[in-house]
Amino acid sequence: MKSKEIREKIGELTDRLVALDDTVTKENRSMTADETSAFEKDLAERDALKVELDRQVKLEAIRAEQAASKVSGSGIQIENKEDREVAKAFTFGDAVRAAFTGKMDGVVREMHQEGEMEMARVGQSSNGIVIPSQILNRAAITVSSTTGIEEKSFVQGVYAQTILGDLGITKLSTTTDARIPIIPSVTTQWETETSDAADGGSVMTKKDLAPKRLATYLDYSKQAAMQHNQSLENALQSAIQQAVAAKLEYAVFSDDSGNGAFSYLGSGKTPITNAAITALILATMEEVIGNNHNFGNLGFAISHDMFSDVHTAAQVSGVNPLLVNNMIMGLTAKFSTQIADITNPALYYGDWSKLYIAQFGGLEILVDPYTQAIGGKNRLVLNSYWDASLVQDAAISVGTLG
Repeated sequence: MKSKEIREKIGELTDRLVALDDTVTKENRSMTADETSAFEKDLAERDALKVELDRQVKLEAIRAEQAASKVSGSGIQIENKEDREVAKAFTFGDAVRAAFTGKMDGVVREMHQEGEMEMARVGQSSNGIVIPSQILNRAAITVSSTTGIEEKSFVQGVYAQTILGDLGITKLSTTTDARIPIIPSVTTQWETETSDAADGGSVMTKKDLAPKRLATYLDYSKQAAMQHNQSLENALQSAIQQAVAAKLEYAVFSDDSGNGAFSYLGSGKTPITNAAITALILATMEEVIGNNHNFGNLGFAISHDMFSDVHTAAQVSGVNPLLVNNMIMGLTAKFSTQIADITNPALYYGDWSKLYIAQFGGLEILVDPYTQAIGGKNRLVLNSYWDASLVQDAAISVGTLG
């Protein structure tokens, strides 16, 4: 059986087990011999199917990886049949309607059960409808006569609303806590034939990534919540992505730890300060070079209030502009409104591959029918789980203009 069919069967068995237990509890009696036999049979079958589901999911992942390695003539990766069936059968609108009505069936129930298991693995409990990571990271294939084929998952869509993806950060999508090993400097020295190798005194360290809840909410009309409308569902997903992206990017570049976010990039760093933008940029580059990190995904993240300074600055007075084709000295330069001032307008430079951002498990949707009831609206509360860490502190430097 396919994983979808196994999940459906597990759901049916679960419903039967719960219904029988509810019946005998309500009637305040023990199970009859026939009921006990049926209960134990269903329980054993459910346990066996859970083992089979784990095996089948892994097998399908292997097949999906194999299928993904084959590209069509247009260069777009083609999903396997199982992925297409799930993509067709499950939408964000389905999840919203299930959260609104409290009724789950079919693929929504399967995906919710998968999402609940993922949430449990990262130490979180769910109170609403959970969209699992396999949906959040699934490429949504849209075919259009004007734009051709577009392939983007929900998580990719979040990053696309930020400057982080373009800078080349390291993205993780996981259903468990992540531990990143850090290898310190290694001592290498020429030695005589019989001399002991030099002891660098180096000790391997680590950075841990654990889920931190990012709560988002939006108000959604009751009528819209019950409609099957692709445009509305696309708008809903886009609104969620934009909201999550803005807060995620802000937490990376600005101190939001007081609200429960991870440590931002400027935490614990002494900013380089210069009144001249060209000198400031050169100084931040020089610091990264001195830290032996001037390689990898190098680039600049610059506060939007430096936009005019950067665009009017010269690399060499009267000869070369500082910014050419949105690059500084051939390196990516991105502006953001989410970079808060550190006493003065700030910029960051360095190897962005050393910034790890993890997205954990699924997306939980809860419905608050009361707060906006006077306006005929529901409030959708969405919980997603993220963490970020700069695994090599010296890989990125911060500068301020002032």
